[in-house]
Amino acid sequence: MNIRNVLKNKIQQLIARVKRIKKRSIYCVVAGLVFAILSLITNRQSIYVRSNEIERGSYGTQKTPYSIKIDAENLAKNMEFSVSVSSKKYTKDEADEAFTKKIDELKIDILNENDSFESINSKLNFKSDLGDGVRASYAFEPKKIEEYYDKYKSAKKRKATKSDLLATVSIATRSDIDDFKYFVDYQKVIDGSGNVNNENFKLTEFCTGFIVIQLSTEIKDKEGSYKSEKYMLPVRVVSKKLTPIEAFKVAFKKELDNSDKETINEDTIKLPKVINDFRIIYKENRNLGFLLMPIFGVLVAILLEARDKEEEKEKAKRRIRLLEIDFAQIISKILLYVSSGMTIRNSFIRLAEQYQKSKSGVKNFENRAAYEELVVVKNKLASGYSEINAYEEMAKNINLRIYTRFLNIIIQSIKNGNKDLKNILNMEVQDALYERKQNAKKLGEEAATKLVLPLMMMLSIIMVVIMVPAFMGM
Repeated sequence: MNIRNVLKNKIQQLIARVKRIKKRSIYCVVAGLVFAILSLITNRQSIYVRSNEIERGSYGTQKTPYSIKIDAENLAKNMEFSVSVSSKKYTKDEADEAFTKKIDELKIDILNENDSFESINSKLNFKSDLGDGVRASYAFEPKKIEEYYDKYKSAKKRKATKSDLLATVSIATRSDIDDFKYFVDYQKVIDGSGNVNNENFKLTEFCTGFIVIQLSTEIKDKEGSYKSEKYMLPVRVVSKKLTPIEAFKVAFKKELDNSDKETINEDTIKLPKVINDFRIIYKENRNLGFLLMPIFGVLVAILLEARDKEEEKEKAKRRIRLLEIDFAQIISKILLYVSSGMTIRNSFIRLAEQYQKSKSGVKNFENRAAYEELVVVKNKLASGYSEINAYEEMAKNINLRIYTRFLNIIIQSIKNGNKDLKNILNMEVQDALYERKQNAKKLGEEAATKLVLPLMMMLSIIMVVIMVPAFMGM
């Protein structure tokens, strides 16, 4: 029964594997067909030839390159030619029809986010490329045309449709500017990109004029562009929609500029007293930077105090490190002296004298805490101080476990006799040397860690030095 189940499972796995292989094969075939179709579409310029015709590009497009292969009967086969086919061009009538269609679209699109042509206050949509090979150019001609807006307002009151309101846009010839100063003052209010420069307008200020639109395209049997007549679109530019504070700032700046020009030959400039019906009270703009000085002083004091505490911690750490380093040397010398027959007392005195001798006559000598304590013990013993009390006080002053244990061994040997002192000291020396080796290893690891940042900085500099010339030479 078990064999039958095993065979059944194996057969089912084999069938599932065959099905997967079939699906995979189908996917491969479909993928091949998809890639072939994509290749056909992307390379259609080189193969798309119907009988003796080649498809031409639409209006306004660039010349289309084709690569064709032909056979000339009784001459040659598979001759390859590169052909550039021009795009379609309008006839004059077709161009005029396209202009009419495009200007109708512009009447809607040109407003952009503005509500109407009688209240232009933000950027207009001046599209230069209108599609289908038609391009547009724009210019603004300021002119007093308030009578147009009277008709516009009356049409709105009659609830005329938007298309009726926009029907006032018509083809017209440019009339002479009857007010040259008006033209000069407002000629830059609308630029060729559709930007509306009305930042300096007062709240009730406005200007009127025409947006002159001219369309152009390429037509058959004519070199260069064929241009339409000029379309005159009446507009009214008003001030920006400003908050009361923004409007106040704009008006104040303008009044200040005018006062500066008017009093240019005087010793002082007059500041406005009222702007937009708001009375102005002037205050002295005092520099309150001096208030930061006490805070700065407190911060400096805190930082200096923190630095002092950090230095004290570093000094304490260095003291402990030096005590640990000197311990192995001190105990080794004491063992040597004791082994040669010298007493503990004389060993301490001898070490202190050697330290004082090496210290004398050397500038900038770094004091070693352990040896300084030996000097203190030597002086106490010379003045008649108890040997046990001197060692106990030395242990308290150093306050380090290894020294405390060592000095306790010395005190016990004095109290109980010098039996096995050498063996005990020998064991202490071995432990001290091991501890010194561990401390040296720890210091080496710390030094390696501190070198990581400088090494990374050096690596970055080297990479910059190598890569910059390589990129500049490309």
